[in-house]
Amino acid sequence: MRGVFFAIALPGTDYAGGSAQLIAPTTAAGTPVSLPGTRSSDTNLILRASAKGLRVASTRRHIELNLPAPKELVVREVRSRGKSEVEVSFPLSLGDLTAGQIAHAAFTIKATGEVDKSPAKLVIDPSRPGRKFDGMGGNFRIQSPADAAQIQYNFDHLRIAWGRVAMPLDQWQPSEDVDPVQAAATAGTLNSNVREAMEMAQKLARKNIPTVISIWSAPRWALATSGGGRGGRARINPAQWDKVCKSIGSYLEYMKQRYGAEPILFSFNESDMGINVLQSPQEHAETIKRLGSYFASRGLKTRMLLGDTGNPTGDRFIDVARDDPEAAKYIGAVSFHSWNSGTIEQYTHFSDAARKLNVPLLVAEGGLDPSAHQYRAIFLEPWFCLNEISQYVEICRVAQPLSILHWQYTADYSILTGGRGGQPLQPAQRFWEIKQLGMTTPDSLAVPITCDNPKVISCAFADHGGYVVHLVNNGAARRAAVSGLPAGVKEMRVLMTDSRHGMQETGRVPVVEGTVQLPLDSMSFLSLVGNP
Repeated sequence: MRGVFFAIALPGTDYAGGSAQLIAPTTAAGTPVSLPGTRSSDTNLILRASAKGLRVASTRRHIELNLPAPKELVVREVRSRGKSEVEVSFPLSLGDLTAGQIAHAAFTIKATGEVDKSPAKLVIDPSRPGRKFDGMGGNFRIQSPADAAQIQYNFDHLRIAWGRVAMPLDQWQPSEDVDPVQAAATAGTLNSNVREAMEMAQKLARKNIPTVISIWSAPRWALATSGGGRGGRARINPAQWDKVCKSIGSYLEYMKQRYGAEPILFSFNESDMGINVLQSPQEHAETIKRLGSYFASRGLKTRMLLGDTGNPTGDRFIDVARDDPEAAKYIGAVSFHSWNSGTIEQYTHFSDAARKLNVPLLVAEGGLDPSAHQYRAIFLEPWFCLNEISQYVEICRVAQPLSILHWQYTADYSILTGGRGGQPLQPAQRFWEIKQLGMTTPDSLAVPITCDNPKVISCAFADHGGYVVHLVNNGAARRAAVSGLPAGVKEMRVLMTDSRHGMQETGRVPVVEGTVQLPLDSMSFLSLVGNP
């Protein structure tokens, strides 16, 4: 390996037009370099040199890095998803590491700048109600013995609007020429993973929670190449499609008959990326037609999920099927996964497709970082929690989904703490944020809302005569004014979640001539709840 590096990402909006200046000893010290600086046509490099530190300054921000000894500092511009950042990095340890090796590093970071306390003005428009919002849902892909306790806790303490379970088809029918139903009857038992997945679907069905079922892994006999994992990115063998349809259909029929569970929607998980079955947009459309017609011929109510893409960036993946009238007959909903977030244009592309097809939009996997499980302590970082709920609130405002199915309500990416060493399970910040966003009743309607301050993310719902306004303040404490409320709403309850409060009611604020004014605590998620 080259080494282990420490990186600082500075928002381009704060540092645009600023400068970077090296700290001696270096011949380049004292010579500021503009941000973004001149660079060759094939790189985004701004500055690379050995120095004991670096100063990066703009009119609003100033950051200084000091090292005990000179190290190679790299400053580069990073562009991703329409945003620009200035990245400063330096090595903590160079070269290969050995087992048990310990590396030490010491450095000092000093940051100063203007505190942005600018107020926020928001306006809702109850005269233009949008699409239905059932509430927050969750994924229930069983992966650990610890899942059962976490699932039960969330069942007991959350209103779960939608659920998603796995169909382990590779373990349902591992051999091509063996009837899985007959094999289960002969053996007198199911594969344990299949049984757990079906029992999970059964729990959701008994609670009347509508459910999506998805395939991650297909059996080897069904694939055009061996494998099917991330590396294999295997496609379904065209010659095997009839047997694949029969295998999937037999799973659904068996689960319906033995467990009383019939999912509303079916998908291959993230097939645009091949996790773990890969499809082109054309193959995706053909799959919808083939499986959709097969389900109908077997009397199954399960319909097809359009998209179910790995990221919002997969927005164009849905276009072929969206525009195919034969495929449209079998589409029950449109879906994307929110990993790494997306642009307003990408969110809108999915919601427009749902409107064109006259079906709901689902976010079948809600989450911020698909690699976060590699460092689980990040789930307790207040900034991570706030960024995640900011994403959900923005999606609700822009795309108006029927539900966001958080990944997930098991031990994987858990929204709880405890559960080990005799410690009881307890709600963490992300639990309260999900509960707070999902507190509206089923069939609430999204309401348009605008905000003049980019630090405040918002969405609003008409809740059967009442109104709920969600506000995420991604900065310092500030004032906010929300106008456009109906005359019948005279006061609103204020609920807050942050690193210290969990959906805590902090008081009530009056509504005067359709406007409510209130303070927003720094780095907080506030919800206003008002009824006529």
